[in-house]
Amino acid sequence: MGNSLEDKESLLNAVCSAWNIACGPTDKRTSQIDHYMRAYCEFNPNADEAEIAGVRSNIEKLIEKKIQMFPAEQRQIVGAHIVRSGDKDRIEVVSASFQ
Repeated sequence: MGNSLEDKESLLNAVCSAWNIACGPTDKRTSQIDHYMRAYCEFNPNADEAEIAGVRSNIEKLIEKKIQMFPAEQRQIVGAHIVRSGDKDRIEVVSASFQ
């Protein structure tokens, strides 16, 4: 997804945020999503209500998918970026365990 490297990096950051929220305590997820959405709105002041609702929905779906696919994985993502390799993009991720 994403047409430019900047768009792809933005989407990757959202995925990493969702992953990290999913690794946290269940009772704090809603407040963490709210915090993410406040930051999203701050960095995207022209976003309308439909876009904001769509972003929140996507974050919630990503969190559920992470929990479904990797329930025991609790390492947090501390960094991720896209690297061009030939004619393809590769994602490099740095993770750490905080338990």
